[in-house]
Amino acid sequence: MEKAEITRQDVIEAENKLFSAQLVSNVDILDELLYQDLIAVAPTGEILTKKMDLDSHKAKTMIIDDASIIIDDIEIIGDTALSIATMTARGKMMGTPLEGKFRYFRVWKRFRDGLKVIGASFMQLT
Repeated sequence: MEKAEITRQDVIEAENKLFSAQLVSNVDILDELLYQDLIAVAPTGEILTKKMDLDSHKAKTMIIDDASIIIDDIEIIGDTALSIATMTARGKMMGTPLEGKFRYFRVWKRFRDGLKVIGASFMQLT
């Protein structure tokens, strides 16, 4: 029988798996967790796609030297979940030092092959 609803633990595990993949630019895991038609909004307002995200990890344009994440909130509606997480990170973006706190808002949906991010936005807090 197919599991339709999402639990809080499912989202926590998916968020942690995504965070770990982002840290080391594991494109295979990111490809698994991001929906094919993902729409994300960057702090600049730029609309990002799954391909753009994967390409940036393949090119290693962002190097994370140190980071931690706190899951602030999770709301579940059937086979969909909303998550808010705060990442504290230090690294480089295209060679430029980057440090601060970042807030992520993600929409997760359960598919046959697991949870995937279908929408997201993020902003720098500090």
